Amino acid sequence: MNKDNPIDRRSFFKHSFAKMVQTGNDIIEQKAIEKAKGWIRPPFAEQELDLLINCSRCGDCISACPHQVIFPLPLKRGADVAGTPAMDIINKGCHLCADWPCVTACNEKALVFPINKIDEKDSTGETENSTETSVGSAEDKKRPDAQDCPPMAKAAVNSATCLPYSGPECGACKGSCPIPDTLVWQNEKPSIIHENCVGCGLCREACITSPKAIEISPIVINSKEQPDRNLRTQENV
Repeated sequence: MNKDNPIDRRSFFKHSFAKMVQTGNDIIEQKAIEKAKGWIRPPFAEQELDLLINCSRCGDCISACPHQVIFPLPLKRGADVAGTPAMDIINKGCHLCADWPCVTACNEKALVFPINKIDEKDSTGETENSTETSVGSAEDKKRPDAQDCPPMAKAAVNSATCLPYSGPECGACKGSCPIPDTLVWQNEKPSIIHENCVGCGLCREACITSPKAIEISPIVINSKEQPDRNLRTQENV
């Protein structure tokens, strides 16, 4: 391997990790899950272990993000995750772009759209529904809407720092949420309907308090464990 060639390094990390997984022990998967609680992956990211295996660390999704929300995890976080994409939602919101440039830029099955195949006739003439994923060019496929994005993180209003909960009017985050019926207001106080929230963080970006009144945490993959609140951002990676 040519250590000076970044392509060789990416290929080495990818294939070495895939070979480790092929040994077939659950310890590797559990370690991947534990580490994943420290960052947030881009839209339509595969399950953590699949992402680590499939991602070539090419950086195409990072370059494609028009809002510079996606960044590569550094080597100090481990060779298994180095160069893979994470989102700095603590400081910037994911805009859930209509054309999903980060996803369409990925040709490695790391970020993939779900494709619902309907009206497929089986041999009996009945409609058969199935779900599969699509990679590469999506120009000829209907891209998902913002509300179709799988949850990337959790957002919650901290009533201790949110101004309307202590008396003053605010409303800075009103209109910031792209998902219908998610950031709702009752008695001029905001709350988040977690069942609808995808964790884009645009409400946090709009928040004017310091510290921010919107808290972001990764999706808990293992329900028995709590998420790591120390999310990796571009400043603290």
